[in-house]
Amino acid sequence: MPRRRRVLLTLFLVLLLCCFPGRAGAVKLLALTFDDGPSPVYTPQVVSVLDEEKVKATFFLVGKWLPGKTDLVRGMIEDGQQIGNHTYDHVKLTGLSKDDIVSEVQRGEDALRNMTGQASFLVRPPFGFRSSAVITDIPDPVILWSIDPAGGKQVSGSVMAQKIITQARDGDIILLHDTTQANLDAVRTVIDALHGRGFEFVTVNELLRLRHVTPRAGVAYKRVTDSDPQGFEESKLGDHWAYTAIRYLEQKGYMTGDASGWHPNRYLTRSMAVTVLWRLCGSPSPLTGETGFSDVPEGQWDSAAIAWAQEKGTVRGETQTWFGGNDLVTREQLYVMTARLPESLRHPSAKSASCPEYGDDARMDGWALDGVTKLRQLGFVSANDKELFRPRDPATRAEAAELFQWFCTGRLVAGTG
Repeated sequence: MPRRRRVLLTLFLVLLLCCFPGRAGAVKLLALTFDDGPSPVYTPQVVSVLDEEKVKATFFLVGKWLPGKTDLVRGMIEDGQQIGNHTYDHVKLTGLSKDDIVSEVQRGEDALRNMTGQASFLVRPPFGFRSSAVITDIPDPVILWSIDPAGGKQVSGSVMAQKIITQARDGDIILLHDTTQANLDAVRTVIDALHGRGFEFVTVNELLRLRHVTPRAGVAYKRVTDSDPQGFEESKLGDHWAYTAIRYLEQKGYMTGDASGWHPNRYLTRSMAVTVLWRLCGSPSPLTGETGFSDVPEGQWDSAAIAWAQEKGTVRGETQTWFGGNDLVTREQLYVMTARLPESLRHPSAKSASCPEYGDDARMDGWALDGVTKLRQLGFVSANDKELFRPRDPATRAEAAELFQWFCTGRLVAGTG
C-alpha cells in the first residue's frame, strides 16, 4: 500500500474512533484470583496487602485445607473478599466419572458453606484441567483465567508481575496463588502498576455484575467483557434493582420513558440530568414524554433547564466548563449537581456520622470530592455501588432515578416527598 494511502487510512481510523467512542469513561476492570489456599502463612499476608491497597479479590479455597482456619476465612469475607470453591481434595477432574466430579465439587461446597454460611460458590477446577464434559458436569459456573503469569512453573514474583502488567486488558481474570512468597511479592507491584494505568480490581462476582453477565452452571468464564452495557429487557423492568425508584420518578412525572420502554441501563445526558433536577424543584409541569414542558417552546426545554441550573448555582465553576448538553453526565458530576441543590434552595440537611469510602475514590476529580462526600454524609449510598464508586463512569438512568428518589423522599426539597 502506498505511503500516502496508509497515512490517509490512519487519519480516517483516528477520526472514526473519535466520532464513535466505546463505553465512554467506563472504568477498566480486572479480577485478581488466588488458588490453593487458605494458607496460614501467606493468605493473611496477601489479604493485608489487598487491604492496604483497598482492593477486593477472589480466593478459590480447597475444602480439605479449611479445618482450623475459620477465623481467617470469615475475616476475609467480612473484609469484602470473595470466596470460591476449588474442590475438596484438589485433584484433577479430567478422567473422573461424573459422580466423582460432582462429589468433589459438592464436598468442597459443603465445607465452605458450613464454615461461612454462604449458600453458593463459583468453582475453579484444580490446575485448570477440564474438558467440555467436566465443565458440563460441574453443577456451578466455572471460572478459569485469561492471564497465568507463572504458566505452571516456579518463577519469581518480579517475572509474574511483569507478565501481568504487560498483558492486562479490560475484563481479564488473573491467576495467582496465596501459597508462596513469589506470589506475595507480585501482588503489590501488579496493583500499583495497573492502578497507574487506570485499571481497577474487583471480585469475580463484581466483574460479572458490572459487565452485565449472569453466570450459568455448565459454562466456563475466562475473561468478561461487556457485550451490551445498555441493553435491558423491558418486560423484566420489575426485576431491575432500581425499579422502586423508577416507578416513583415516573409516577411523579419527573423522569419518564418513551414508546419503546424506560431503558434503565442507558446513559444519561447532561442536559437531561439538569432537566430532571429542574422538574424536581418545581419547573413547569412535564407533558408526555421526556422533553415537553407546558410553557417552554418546543426544542428549548434543555436551554431553560440549563439557565435555571446556572442561576441556582447547581452548575457552576468546574461543572459549568464541562457542560455540553448532549454529552453524557458522569457519576461524580451527577452527585455534585444534586449536592448543590439543598445549598442553593437553603434547605437544612442533617449529616450522618457514617460516610462510606471506596477503593477508587482517589480517581475523583478534586472539585467533585466535597459534593460526593456531602451526599454520602447525608446518607445516600447507591445499591449499585458494591466495591467501586466509578466516579468517571457515565451515570445510567437507573442510577439517576435512585439518587433523585432519595433526594425527593428525603424531603431535601420542600413539597416533593
